[in-house]
Amino acid sequence: MESYKVYIDSAAWMCEGNIVGMSRIYQYLLQNGHKIINNHSEADFIIINSCGFVKSREEFCLYLFNNYYSQKKENASIIMFGCLIKINNKLVKSLDLIPIDFDEGKKFDKIFFKTIKFEDIPPSSDNKIIDSLFFPNKIVKESEFISFLLPRIMSHFSKRIKRNYDKIIKRVHFKDKILIEICNGCIFNCRYCVIKNAKGRIKSRKIKDIIENIEKLYVPKKNIFLVADDCGSYGLDINTNLFELLKQINEKFPNISIELDAINPYWLEKYPDKYFKLFSEVKISFVTIPVQSGSSRVLKHMNRNYNVKKIEKIVKRIKKVAPHTAIYTHFIVSYPTERFIDFLKSIICSMYFDLPIVLVYSGHKDIKNNNILEKQSKFAEVYRYTFFMLFLNLVIFYKLLKFSKIKVN
Repeated sequence: MESYKVYIDSAAWMCEGNIVGMSRIYQYLLQNGHKIINNHSEADFIIINSCGFVKSREEFCLYLFNNYYSQKKENASIIMFGCLIKINNKLVKSLDLIPIDFDEGKKFDKIFFKTIKFEDIPPSSDNKIIDSLFFPNKIVKESEFISFLLPRIMSHFSKRIKRNYDKIIKRVHFKDKILIEICNGCIFNCRYCVIKNAKGRIKSRKIKDIIENIEKLYVPKKNIFLVADDCGSYGLDINTNLFELLKQINEKFPNISIELDAINPYWLEKYPDKYFKLFSEVKISFVTIPVQSGSSRVLKHMNRNYNVKKIEKIVKRIKKVAPHTAIYTHFIVSYPTERFIDFLKSIICSMYFDLPIVLVYSGHKDIKNNNILEKQSKFAEVYRYTFFMLFLNLVIFYKLLKFSKIKVN
């Protein structure tokens, strides 16, 4: 089979799952004797790892396609892989490209296979691969993180702030991390979320496969980032669970530092004591607990099944049993049923976490009723997002200034 020159790009370079997907494609191509190049106009194939998490990512996928399509060689082909294939199949089908869904690895094999199949490449990535993937034109600019704007400016005037600010940027740039996917898909049916549409129900990797993956990549002093759409759902399909996985990883690598991708707060409310024990016994340096709203009324409409006040208490307890753990979260502002009082509740709730990430409601189809929820006014979106960002800038700046060791590792 012929060897091809391939250019690869992503519509979501800050998504851990997307990075793992890119790494898998990268390893697969190299191990089958193909060449990764930095100039898309010279490529035989251009691969776009897509994203449909929010509407802006869909639009960016379309922008990437149009840009590369207008500049590619006449006989070159564009492949689109990942989330958008099922999220907006109508759009993808309208484009002159080869669509490949998550479970369609055999399509890659028909084009690129020589010695190893796509399904045999583990979903993981180390620093060497990440550094290779992040070509100079794709390096994430610190200035894009609006919640860090004030801390970034003030870091030029204080060594303490700069030291702690650099730790945050190191976190969001995937420095000194090994990414290992443990599962993908989701069991929940949140009204606003399209992940289940893209990936289906939970699909977990076997514990022995994950540990073998870690053994091949692990380097002391580097954190292991366990990637999943919901870590809390791990193992439901293979008769195991996250607690057993982390127990075995910790026994095999007793000094390992683990970072956890999203854990749906539902699991913390269902198994609080097990999670307290987990955080006290395993060195978990980072976890994301996406509460999405501080309002029980909004959460009910979102189809998020947990009590936010109980989650606040659980997070507070986790901080006591594991003071070294950095706890991040996500909030959606201007959700269709969000009132101003609900918005204020989210701001108050954000103070229980080390770093909240704020997203504006995107306007995807309501998963529960199969219709589009009416968005709030642009004015409401802008002022709530801006107000939240200003608040977070002040909070993060205060933390950087007050603490000699901020929890971001």
